[in-house]
Amino acid sequence: MSFDLLIRGGRVFDPSQNIDQVMDIAVTDGKIATLNVPPAAEAVDILDATGKLVCPGLIDIHSHVSRDLVSLAVDPDEAGVLAGVTAVNDAGSVGYLHLHPFRKYAITQARTDVFVFLNVSPFGEVVLPETGFDIIDEAAFLATIESNRDVVRGIKLRAIAELIYAVKVDVVEMAVRIARKAGLPLMVHLGMGFNEPVSSDEIDAFITRLLGRLEKGDILTHAFTDKPGGVIRLDGTPLSGLEAALARGVYLDAAPGRGHINFNLARAALQRGFAPYSMGTDVVQLPDEQPHFYNVAAVASKFIALGMPLKEALAAITCNPAQMLGEQGKRGSLQPGMLADLTVLDYCQGEFLFHDGRAGNVIPGNVFLSPQLTIKNGVVIPVRESISKHIPEKTMMEALLMK
Repeated sequence: MSFDLLIRGGRVFDPSQNIDQVMDIAVTDGKIATLNVPPAAEAVDILDATGKLVCPGLIDIHSHVSRDLVSLAVDPDEAGVLAGVTAVNDAGSVGYLHLHPFRKYAITQARTDVFVFLNVSPFGEVVLPETGFDIIDEAAFLATIESNRDVVRGIKLRAIAELIYAVKVDVVEMAVRIARKAGLPLMVHLGMGFNEPVSSDEIDAFITRLLGRLEKGDILTHAFTDKPGGVIRLDGTPLSGLEAALARGVYLDAAPGRGHINFNLARAALQRGFAPYSMGTDVVQLPDEQPHFYNVAAVASKFIALGMPLKEALAAITCNPAQMLGEQGKRGSLQPGMLADLTVLDYCQGEFLFHDGRAGNVIPGNVFLSPQLTIKNGVVIPVRESISKHIPEKTMMEALLMK
């Protein structure tokens, strides 16, 4: 029996199928052919994955990949296949007025699969804080969604303080209304500035009201922020309304970036059972820091250090985000017939240090997941060296922190 590609000898780890064992994977016509590879099987190409961790292609549910349209965004392949990620979801960089150029000049040219959560603002994050809420044409918004359902998989709302004191329309109700009419999930950015001209009681009341409007499949991103407007307090206790929202099927997404997580809060939250269902990165244009802050495997490594089991951490960057994007039948798993999208990682063990960015906390860890190869539709793509060679060893990180 002959295949296009054989991946031999790797530790295959697929949370969607409860697989964790050394085995071979066969690929034909860009799809997974079988995991029960005959010993005498042949292939056009053979990849020796001995000693490596082989898992479904990683998925970044929270990225910003509309480079050249939005100043803070990166190129899709920079956050995607060159970082060990086979699919990215742009979380609100563009609004319905900019989807066409984003699709034409970025999505269609990328080797990485790109999905979109459209910002409620028609201009997206071209201008921050967002604007234009009072000129939204809901019919045009919904028509744009309808004609682009292959890539548009959700709506994005940033729950910023300006929505409380500076915007005349009820943006929360507008976002919920559009999401429900479109039948799409609503992703909500959590975290406001520390010196906003509103009281903490006003902020809590705003977030509590918002939580009450969320339904199954909606997403709270930056879930472990310690900024005003978060849903978990520093001691791990939830804001009123969070537990009811989670019981309805609302998801928590980590998306720590370099300023949207506090390790102390996250550890306390995990101990109380508030674990992330997905772990987006919030990748933006800070290339010197990307290996540590904007690598989806590094995010998973941080949560492993905080106490999450490997299986749950890998699920949060494979099968779970696939489900959240409505892609569970195509990706996020190594089931035969699925897209041959895989990531090959080094499973590094040693003494590592992780830091959470703005909050300034440092934690030790003994596992680091380091992407080495991306396999996209059966084609092997090397991960760029700035990521594949980055290992946060204790001595190196101590020197970096001293700087």
